[in-house]
Amino acid sequence: MAFIRTLTVMAVCCLIPLLVHSQSAVEPSSSEPAASSVDAPSVSSPPEQAEPSIVPPPESPRVAVIPGCSDELVLLQSLKQDLANLEARQAVYASIYTDQLSSDLTLEEALPEPISEVSLQAWPEEIDCPALQKQYHASRHALIKARERLLRHQKSWAELPEPLRDILLSVWESRQRLLRHDQALLLGLDSATGMAEKVRQNSAAVQLQLSDQRREFFDLLFSSYRQVTPARIADLLALWRGSFELNPSANLPAEEVLDELSAEEEALSRDYFQVANFDAMVQRNAFNDVRAWLWRERHEVFLEVDKRDRKGLLVDEGEAFLNRLSWLIADTRFNYSGDDTGSSRFRGWIKGFAYLLGFLGFFLLVIIAQNLEAPAAKLQSQFAHWSRKRRLASQFSRVTAGLPLLLPWLVGLLGLHLLYQLFTYYHLPLLNSLVPLARLFILYGLIYLAGEWLLQRIIQQAGSFLNEEQLKQVQNHARGAAAVAVLPLLVEDFVELGVGPSKLLDLCHWFSIFGVLLALGLLLRTRRQDFINALKSVLPSRCDNLIETLLGERLFLLVAPVAAPPLLLALLGSFLHQALFDYDWYRKVFARSFKLRAASDASQQEEKSDPVSKEDYERWFLNDVQGQIPFIDSGLYERVRKSLDMWVADKSCENSLLLTGARGSGKSSVLHRLQQNMAEEHPDVAVNVVEVPAKTISEEGVLTLVGEALNTDLEAGPSALVRTDAERQPTLIILDNAQNLFLRRVGGLIGWETLLSLINARVENVFWAVVMNNQSWAYLSNIYGEDYQFRNVKVARPWTQNDVRSLILSRNHLSGYKIRYDEILLTTRGPEAGNIRNAEQLYFSLLWDDCLGNPMLALRLWLTSVRLDGNFAVVGIPEEVSGGWLEQLSNDLHFVYAAIMIHENMTSDELVEATALPERVVRTALKTAYDAGFIQRSENRRYRIVPLWFPTIMKLLARKNLLHE
Repeated sequence: MAFIRTLTVMAVCCLIPLLVHSQSAVEPSSSEPAASSVDAPSVSSPPEQAEPSIVPPPESPRVAVIPGCSDELVLLQSLKQDLANLEARQAVYASIYTDQLSSDLTLEEALPEPISEVSLQAWPEEIDCPALQKQYHASRHALIKARERLLRHQKSWAELPEPLRDILLSVWESRQRLLRHDQALLLGLDSATGMAEKVRQNSAAVQLQLSDQRREFFDLLFSSYRQVTPARIADLLALWRGSFELNPSANLPAEEVLDELSAEEEALSRDYFQVANFDAMVQRNAFNDVRAWLWRERHEVFLEVDKRDRKGLLVDEGEAFLNRLSWLIADTRFNYSGDDTGSSRFRGWIKGFAYLLGFLGFFLLVIIAQNLEAPAAKLQSQFAHWSRKRRLASQFSRVTAGLPLLLPWLVGLLGLHLLYQLFTYYHLPLLNSLVPLARLFILYGLIYLAGEWLLQRIIQQAGSFLNEEQLKQVQNHARGAAAVAVLPLLVEDFVELGVGPSKLLDLCHWFSIFGVLLALGLLLRTRRQDFINALKSVLPSRCDNLIETLLGERLFLLVAPVAAPPLLLALLGSFLHQALFDYDWYRKVFARSFKLRAASDASQQEEKSDPVSKEDYERWFLNDVQGQIPFIDSGLYERVRKSLDMWVADKSCENSLLLTGARGSGKSSVLHRLQQNMAEEHPDVAVNVVEVPAKTISEEGVLTLVGEALNTDLEAGPSALVRTDAERQPTLIILDNAQNLFLRRVGGLIGWETLLSLINARVENVFWAVVMNNQSWAYLSNIYGEDYQFRNVKVARPWTQNDVRSLILSRNHLSGYKIRYDEILLTTRGPEAGNIRNAEQLYFSLLWDDCLGNPMLALRLWLTSVRLDGNFAVVGIPEEVSGGWLEQLSNDLHFVYAAIMIHENMTSDELVEATALPERVVRTALKTAYDAGFIQRSENRRYRIVPLWFPTIMKLLARKNLLHE
């Protein structure tokens, strides 16, 4: 065994030199230069003219077999293979930085694997073979270093911003094209004449200059975006300016030299120098694009650059603009000519066909946009007709009214955006340069429409009118102003296309703003007086003199654009006012705000009406003239009639309903209408209207009242009603003022319970319609529950403003008086001055808000706001009662007033029973209210709340939680 161990040690000692020699063949020598850093890639010496090539991964090194270390040898071999692959990929990055990569590879092919696919296999730090330990450690250390360098390179490429990546790709594509033409030129110059050698020397010099500049660009690109400093900006500007001095076309041999070459050699020479000149333009564009990106991202750093570097910046940007135009023409030509792959003619035809389709796309977009206005106008008309009776849709129709005019231009903008994306994808830069021009034409159209609309709104606000000739002049003025506004925008678009973000573009921004303001001033000057009048109409009158002074002839162009925004805001406010006026909440807000403004004005001198005329006029609003006035249907009649018709048609066994609502909400009018129509349409149905006397709260009183209406003896109660039902003709019993059937005291609900027992009797030929006010029904619902009394309850809801307006105007029409609105309701400034329609709309908004949709209260408020002047009823602001002092009264008095609200009418004795308060307290409450004027007493000494005080008293009692609704 000792002998075998000795032989093994000797064999290992003999193999170590072989292994060391094998390692030196794979690992880089320490004397060789290290790979360039990612943060600042070093620029090596200029590349040789020989064909550059990518470094292939070396073959896996052979490792001698060591007895007992077979697994370790396999591990070492895999480690060295990974190291060789990483070093090969590192060489690719180095060849890119030094501009030595083969012309046959693209960047995607040279760097195919993303950073996430880098081998990160964990290699053990120690192995079990002592003979291979040192070599394994050295290889593992080299692998870690190579991996770190590669990760830094890949991270640098991955973090490169997208705009800079696109710039890099454009430079690389141009570089590859130039290398292919260089190879074709070297292969095509077969003659050994001095002329051919002259061409070779000139092309090599051009290639060297362009390669040096390209390496400087790569170095600058990977260092500039991480840390932008004034020094690096200065270096960029220096390289950018130096790129304009490079002129490959100057190295083209003279004509006598080219004449000595063959036709094919001459064509190759001219093509090469043309492509070299194009590559120089691409590099200039690349420097300019990097500068533009830095200007946009870190504009403030440019301000710290030395003034000498900033002084000629505008001149440099002008040269960049000219270079961009030259590149655009050359790029289009190169797209046709292609390279020397043998398919240039075919590719030229394809590119020409692509450009033809692009131009056809513009014309097709114009045709589509032009033919959209008529169908859009037709659809808008149909939508407006459909939305007339739909409040939300009608407001939306107002917004979309101008859509048919705008739609062609908006579709044009969308189509241009799609065309731009398409032209960019297929690399059609010449067509891309036409897109801003087409976009500006669309912008011209939109500005023209906006200018025409603005002038028309100003003229309307000023109260002027236009004939057909003046309307054409307005259109011409709007076109001229649009042209003035678009011209600087055209210059700005060209600068942005040629230079990008820059000092020149910033100046163009200011020039464009000045152009827009000048166009607005010229547009408004065409209707100067109308603009002044319109501005006066929206500003306080104390500003009139200042407006006249500032908007004089000399200062108009300067001041008018600044004064236009307040007018535009006023026009927008007017549009919103008209759009929101259909909503009840806005009408209330508008009415209350006007009331606050009107309260600050001086009170007008009261003028008395003739008492005789006043009395004759009031009878149309206060007396019962049901047969002489038109019926205003608020929707309540249809709801009541629907339940009754189902009973008449024997389609429902439900033979009772309760009609409730506030006092004066139109219940009596509905009953009167119902009685008339039932008598005409269903003569076989007997209609009996019973006015419940106050207060009918005993069982005997209720049975007698109902029995007389049905011509039946009801002493036996509901059973008598059931026995006689078969021989009774169909009968509609209407019990009006049913709140008189109860009294809020012990034993005061017997009358109401008796009525409920009759209604709940199983009869088929009687339909019960019970009518009472809402406060009484709320009180009974809290006692018995709503569903246990009536299953069919109809509530008289507040009337809409249109219904209240129809009620007032119909009765005023019957009176024979004409309506004239007071000056306080007529707008005194602007185009609405003296507008009766607006005054009427304002008044009825005030009236509707004050009456809370109650028609009886609306009639009384109308009378408080009207004074008679000859044959005219002059309408002012409705009077508003002030009840702030009611808060100071005691709670006992409030409790008395709540009892009157619940029962609607009561005597003083009934109030004592209902409130359980001393008689003196009740009498004090009644006297206080009577003296204040918010309680009235009838001839039978019953007390009621005055209708004009309903809202005030109801708000007070509800706030003190004394009412049930």
